[in-house]
Amino acid sequence: MASSASSTSKVGFLTEVDAGAEQADSPAPAEKTVEGSQVAALPVSVYRVEDAELPAEAYGGLSNPCPLPPSIPIAKVMTNIAQNLDFKAWSEQARNMWFKDFKSPCSQAVINDTFWFCICWYFKPDKHLDVERNLFDRISANFVGLFSSINPARKDFFFRCYADAVAQAVLYAMFLAYPKSRVHFTEKFRKDLVIRISYWTSNICPEFVDTSHWKLNLGGGDVLQATSSQTWQRGADATNASTTIRVGNSSTQPLLGQLSADSLAGKRASLAHRAPRPRRQLRYSPLVENFLRARKYSSVNLVRATSMNMTTAEERAKLMDVKHAMLAERATAAREHCDKMVQEYDDLCVEVKKKERQLQMQAQTAKKRLEIRRKEVLRSDPHEYANYLVSLHMLQQGFGQAG
Repeated sequence: MASSASSTSKVGFLTEVDAGAEQADSPAPAEKTVEGSQVAALPVSVYRVEDAELPAEAYGGLSNPCPLPPSIPIAKVMTNIAQNLDFKAWSEQARNMWFKDFKSPCSQAVINDTFWFCICWYFKPDKHLDVERNLFDRISANFVGLFSSINPARKDFFFRCYADAVAQAVLYAMFLAYPKSRVHFTEKFRKDLVIRISYWTSNICPEFVDTSHWKLNLGGGDVLQATSSQTWQRGADATNASTTIRVGNSSTQPLLGQLSADSLAGKRASLAHRAPRPRRQLRYSPLVENFLRARKYSSVNLVRATSMNMTTAEERAKLMDVKHAMLAERATAAREHCDKMVQEYDDLCVEVKKKERQLQMQAQTAKKRLEIRRKEVLRSDPHEYANYLVSLHMLQQGFGQAG
């Protein structure tokens, strides 16, 4: 396939990385000068990610990747990443082969430049736009070189876990390099890293991202547990800014993994219908597309885009979880209300039985009094009592006739 990357008529493959051209285009790293003599910049301890100074390689071309801060034990970080990944039923030999490819120079360059890109994007928003474009160009070139170097038989196995591994490497490096900013490296921040890097490498934003298997053990147990429950925001406009990705010199592209399909279609989220399936055009990943556009390959359009309806089930699953939580709360409230009503009924029954016993005691007392009175009357002269009753009756009749 022919390419028109330079003024000379150069012929090459689509995924070929021209290392010579990259080195020729990039200037040498900047060095500080003091009174005509060149001295290397001394490392300065920085504990907050907002105060991080970009290395000189960040302003260069496509030759050398940016180095990580010297305080990061990169060997232990890589070992933790290999131990955290789930390789299913693959053998230990396959794990070692994957780890060897992951530690290759191209992969290490992708990790280093992604580290500094994320620092610029998340913690220095809109301050280093040119640096972000340079870093993204270098990430895309090294990713294409890594993709070309992997054996075709192992590509699916390697890149299945690659985005998760790079996200882990970036997070662990930030966590160790900037201890005073660990409050920002939360569960939401980790998922955003995985979604971003997955989008870069596959042009697909994954759903149901899980980072519970991430563990950073440097000898004293997992150090990530304390920061998983905090809240993270990117600058003052975290809600809108975190849903876009800058890709080279192109306009921002949305992170579909963080937007609901109903919101993209201008509809309210609803459970009355099935999960939406927006149509996507899939051809190149953003990294490969940026590399091909930068090289200006004339054969870039030979690969036709694939149109696919992709179900966005995560938003619907979240709504279902909310609905089920509401039903559970209603069931709990109904059970508590029933228990309260039963308790009130039991209390009322106790009170009624108490009143019944009191009335029974009063009736028995009155009955005893009447019986005593009857006996007293029978013991006295009954004729005198009868005469009293007759005279009383006649008196009542006399009053009645007079009225």
